[in-house]
Amino acid sequence: MEIKQERYIEAYDRIDSSIKSKHFFEAITIEESIISDRLASFLEATDTLKLDQIHRQNFSSLIMLWQLATKTPGSIWENCDSLIQKTDKWRKERNKYVHGLVKFPSQKANIPNTKDFIAGAKQTALDGKELAQEISNWRKRQVALKRKHNK
Repeated sequence: MEIKQERYIEAYDRIDSSIKSKHFFEAITIEESIISDRLASFLEATDTLKLDQIHRQNFSSLIMLWQLATKTPGSIWENCDSLIQKTDKWRKERNKYVHGLVKFPSQKANIPNTKDFIAGAKQTALDGKELAQEISNWRKRQVALKRKHNK
C-alpha cells in the first residue's frame, strides 16, 4: 500500500474516532485537510497553481480557484457548482466552530449556549466527513476524465 493511501485511511479512521469520542474540532480539522489536499491536487493537475504556490493558499482561495478552474471555457471538468457551494457553506460553518469556541460575536444575544455550540460542531464534523468523501470521489472522477480525454 502506498504511503498516501495509508495516510488517508488513517485520516478517515481518526475522523471516525474523533467523532465517536466527541472531539469534533479534531475531526473538522482533519476533514479540512483532506478537502484542501484534494482541491490542491486538482488545481496542480490543471496548471491552475504551481506546486510552490499551492501550500500558500488558504481554504477560501482554494475553493475560489476550484470554481474558476471548472468554469474555464472549453474545460473538460464535471460540473460541480453545487459541490462548490456546499464546500463553501461548510467552510463557513468550519470557521464558526473552530474559531468560535473562544471568540464571541459582539452581540451577546447571538452567543449560543455551550451545549448547542458543541451540537453544531458535531453536525459540522459529520457533514465534513461526508463532504471530504464527496470531494475525494469527485477528484477521482476528474482523474479518469482527464485520462479518457488524453487518449
